[in-house]
Amino acid sequence: MKKMHKMIGKAALVMAFGAFLTTEASAQATVKSKTTVKTNVGVMQQDTTSIKQWEQNLLGTYAEVNTISALNLRQAYITLLENARAQQNTWTDKDWNKVHAVINKLDARKNALEKQLGADDKAKIKLLQGELRALETKGDVKD
Repeated sequence: MKKMHKMIGKAALVMAFGAFLTTEASAQATVKSKTTVKTNVGVMQQDTTSIKQWEQNLLGTYAEVNTISALNLRQAYITLLENARAQQNTWTDKDWNKVHAVINKLDARKNALEKQLGADDKAKIKLLQGELRALETKGDVKD
């Protein structure tokens, strides 16, 4: 039984590390895309409002990302994943860009709370991040 728990733990770490590498690659792609920011102030304000709506839609009670505590960060990721699963089939590439903005904001909050998170929460969040990336990849394959 103890060996099985170790194997499961190792498998979870391998999956989390893979999700981490995927997250890093996505973050680098996001940085590249931010270099092409539109200079039209009206468009930028509209995008900010739109992203706020996406935060509310995807995170529900956790939409105020900056107020999420270490205790409920894991649940915020779970809520995000559940809502993404339910809605992903209707999303366009532009919608996925907004989803990424929400994910990036939540990831930034996770980084700020990193020292307060337990090992279980960190591992579960990595797995959830990987599942979110897999949902997007699934959508890309269908296109």
